[in-house]
Amino acid sequence: MSARLISLRCDHCGAPIDVKAKAKFVTCGFCHASLAIHHTGSSYSTELLEDLKQTTDALVKDVAQIKHNAALDRLDEQWERRRLKLLGTNKHGHQITQPLNQATMIIVSGFVIVFALIWTCLAAVMFAPMALFGLVFMGMAVVGLISSFSKMNTYKTERARYMRERQSLIEQIQSSD
Repeated sequence: MSARLISLRCDHCGAPIDVKAKAKFVTCGFCHASLAIHHTGSSYSTELLEDLKQTTDALVKDVAQIKHNAALDRLDEQWERRRLKLLGTNKHGHQITQPLNQATMIIVSGFVIVFALIWTCLAAVMFAPMALFGLVFMGMAVVGLISSFSKMNTYKTERARYMRERQSLIEQIQSSD
């Protein structure tokens, strides 16, 4: 029993081609183009493999671009959550949106320390036990200043790490174009 042949035309040069009904690929005998054979119900057609390759290459590039953009979006979302966690909330429970300025931290802490020194000196003259409150204020100001600087340094370090990762992803996206 011989295999059934179907008659097609080459997509490249238009030459007639006879192929087995179950064939998936064929090479044109006239122009030597590589063709894919598509079976759709009872109809058959050919398509240049080069066209398929170009379409596939474009799809691969598009998928890679989508993956890179998704990775960039994921990194940005992770940073935003981490950033808000690092910044914390104010005394009213509202989210702080910007890190404290270093100068502001020093000025506020300096003001509290000066106030505590004045309080301690006046209290020592008037009523000695009250001088302890001044020392407590000073201690709180120093601890607060150290804590604020520590938080600020953590924020800066993590932001720098995020920016490096982001720049790396952007360079990957640009190099894949």
